[in-house]
Amino acid sequence: MTSKTSIHDYAIEQMNRLLTTLAYQVHRAAKKPGPDEIHDFRVSVRRFSQGLELFGDFFPEWEVKKIRRMLKRVMSVTSSIRDRDITLDFLSEAGRTAHRPRLEKERLAYQRQFSEMLRRWSAQDFSAKWRNGLSLRSV
Repeated sequence: MTSKTSIHDYAIEQMNRLLTTLAYQVHRAAKKPGPDEIHDFRVSVRRFSQGLELFGDFFPEWEVKKIRRMLKRVMSVTSSIRDRDITLDFLSEAGRTAHRPRLEKERLAYQRQFSEMLRRWSAQDFSAKWRNGLSLRSV
Protein backbone atom coordinates (compact mmCIF):
# COMPACT_ATOMS: atom_id res chain seq x y z
CA MET A 1 0.00 0.00 0.00
CA THR A 2 1.38 3.37 -0.96
CA SER A 3 0.45 6.73 0.49
CA LYS A 4 -1.73 7.34 -2.59
CA THR A 5 -3.70 4.09 -2.27
CA SER A 6 -7.17 4.62 -0.82
CA ILE A 7 -8.39 2.35 1.96
CA HIS A 8 -11.09 1.08 -0.42
CA ASP A 9 -8.49 0.06 -3.01
CA TYR A 10 -6.43 -1.53 -0.26
CA ALA A 11 -9.49 -3.49 0.93
CA ILE A 12 -10.13 -4.74 -2.61
CA GLU A 13 -6.49 -5.74 -3.03
CA GLN A 14 -6.44 -7.64 0.25
CA MET A 15 -9.76 -9.39 -0.35
CA ASN A 16 -8.63 -10.40 -3.84
CA ARG A 17 -5.50 -11.92 -2.35
CA LEU A 18 -7.43 -13.71 0.40
CA LEU A 19 -10.01 -15.04 -2.07
CA THR A 20 -7.28 -16.31 -4.38
CA THR A 21 -5.68 -18.15 -1.46
CA LEU A 22 -9.05 -19.58 -0.40
CA ALA A 23 -9.78 -20.79 -3.94
CA TYR A 24 -6.39 -22.51 -4.04
CA GLN A 25 -7.07 -24.23 -0.70
CA VAL A 26 -10.54 -25.32 -1.86
CA HIS A 27 -9.05 -27.06 -4.90
CA ARG A 28 -6.23 -28.56 -2.83
CA ALA A 29 -8.60 -29.93 -0.17
CA ALA A 30 -11.00 -31.22 -2.83
CA LYS A 31 -8.20 -33.34 -4.32
CA LYS A 32 -7.02 -34.74 -1.00
CA PRO A 33 -9.05 -33.95 2.13
CA GLY A 34 -6.33 -35.03 4.54
CA PRO A 35 -5.68 -33.48 7.95
CA ASP A 36 -3.08 -30.98 6.66
CA GLU A 37 -5.20 -29.89 3.71
CA ILE A 38 -8.26 -29.41 5.89
CA HIS A 39 -6.23 -27.44 8.43
CA ASP A 40 -4.86 -25.15 5.70
CA PHE A 41 -8.36 -24.75 4.25
CA ARG A 42 -9.71 -23.75 7.66
CA VAL A 43 -6.93 -21.19 8.11
CA SER A 44 -7.71 -19.60 4.74
CA VAL A 45 -11.45 -19.53 5.56
CA ARG A 46 -10.73 -17.81 8.88
CA ARG A 47 -8.48 -15.25 7.22
CA PHE A 48 -11.02 -14.55 4.48
CA SER A 49 -13.75 -14.23 7.13
CA GLN A 50 -11.60 -11.80 9.09
CA GLY A 51 -11.12 -9.77 5.90
CA LEU A 52 -14.89 -9.64 5.44
CA GLU A 53 -15.24 -8.50 9.03
CA LEU A 54 -12.56 -5.85 8.73
CA PHE A 55 -13.46 -4.51 5.28
CA GLY A 56 -17.18 -5.42 5.23
CA ASP A 57 -18.31 -1.80 5.00
CA PHE A 58 -16.78 -1.56 1.52
CA PHE A 59 -18.90 -4.37 0.09
CA PRO A 60 -22.62 -5.08 -0.36
CA GLU A 61 -23.99 -6.14 3.03
CA TRP A 62 -26.29 -8.87 1.62
CA GLU A 63 -23.36 -10.41 -0.33
CA VAL A 64 -21.12 -10.42 2.74
CA LYS A 65 -23.89 -12.09 4.78
CA LYS A 66 -24.45 -14.75 2.11
CA ILE A 67 -20.76 -15.57 1.90
CA ARG A 68 -20.37 -15.67 5.67
CA ARG A 69 -23.29 -18.12 5.94
CA MET A 70 -21.63 -20.43 3.42
CA LEU A 71 -18.31 -20.20 5.23
CA LYS A 72 -19.99 -20.94 8.57
CA ARG A 73 -21.58 -24.10 7.15
CA VAL A 74 -18.35 -25.45 5.71
CA MET A 75 -16.45 -24.59 8.90
CA SER A 76 -18.96 -26.59 10.91
CA VAL A 77 -18.28 -29.68 8.80
CA THR A 78 -14.50 -29.19 8.90
CA SER A 79 -14.69 -28.73 12.68
CA SER A 80 -16.23 -32.17 12.96
CA ILE A 81 -13.44 -33.61 10.82
CA ARG A 82 -10.69 -31.83 12.77
CA ASP A 83 -12.20 -32.95 16.09
CA ARG A 84 -11.95 -36.55 14.98
CA ASP A 85 -8.43 -36.11 13.58
CA ILE A 86 -7.25 -34.66 16.89
CA THR A 87 -9.01 -37.37 18.90
CA LEU A 88 -7.57 -40.11 16.69
CA ASP A 89 -4.06 -38.68 17.13
CA PHE A 90 -4.54 -38.46 20.89
CA LEU A 91 -5.84 -42.02 21.12
CA SER A 92 -2.98 -43.27 18.97
CA GLU A 93 -0.40 -41.58 21.19
CA ALA A 94 -2.11 -43.01 24.27
CA GLY A 95 -2.13 -46.50 22.76
CA ARG A 96 -5.92 -46.72 22.85
CA THR A 97 -7.79 -48.35 19.98
CA ALA A 98 -11.29 -49.02 21.33
CA HIS A 99 -13.04 -46.04 19.70
CA ARG A 100 -10.85 -45.80 16.62
CA PRO A 101 -13.15 -47.62 14.12
CA ARG A 102 -16.19 -45.53 15.06
CA LEU A 103 -14.22 -42.26 14.89
CA GLU A 104 -12.70 -43.19 11.52
CA LYS A 105 -16.15 -44.04 10.17
CA GLU A 106 -17.57 -40.72 11.42
CA ARG A 107 -14.61 -38.81 9.98
CA LEU A 108 -15.12 -40.45 6.61
CA ALA A 109 -18.82 -39.49 6.62
CA TYR A 110 -17.95 -35.84 7.39
CA GLN A 111 -15.17 -35.95 4.81
CA ARG A 112 -17.67 -37.05 2.15
CA GLN A 113 -19.99 -34.22 3.13
CA PHE A 114 -17.08 -31.76 2.96
CA SER A 115 -15.94 -33.08 -0.41
CA GLU A 116 -19.46 -32.72 -1.79
CA MET A 117 -19.63 -29.11 -0.56
CA LEU A 118 -16.33 -28.33 -2.28
CA ARG A 119 -17.49 -30.01 -5.51
CA ARG A 120 -20.58 -27.80 -5.52
CA TRP A 121 -18.49 -24.70 -4.79
CA SER A 122 -16.12 -25.51 -7.63
CA ALA A 123 -18.91 -26.41 -10.06
CA GLN A 124 -20.55 -23.05 -9.34
CA ASP A 125 -17.19 -21.24 -9.70
CA PHE A 126 -17.59 -19.74 -6.25
CA SER A 127 -14.50 -17.52 -6.42
CA ALA A 128 -15.67 -15.79 -9.61
CA LYS A 129 -19.16 -15.33 -8.15
CA TRP A 130 -17.81 -13.95 -4.89
CA ARG A 131 -15.32 -11.73 -6.70
CA ASN A 132 -18.18 -10.38 -8.82
CA GLY A 133 -20.60 -10.07 -5.91
CA LEU A 134 -18.07 -8.17 -3.83
CA SER A 135 -17.04 -6.10 -6.87
CA LEU A 136 -13.41 -7.09 -6.43
CA ARG A 137 -12.28 -5.49 -9.63
CA SER A 138 -8.59 -5.04 -10.25
CA VAL A 139 -7.07 -1.89 -8.81
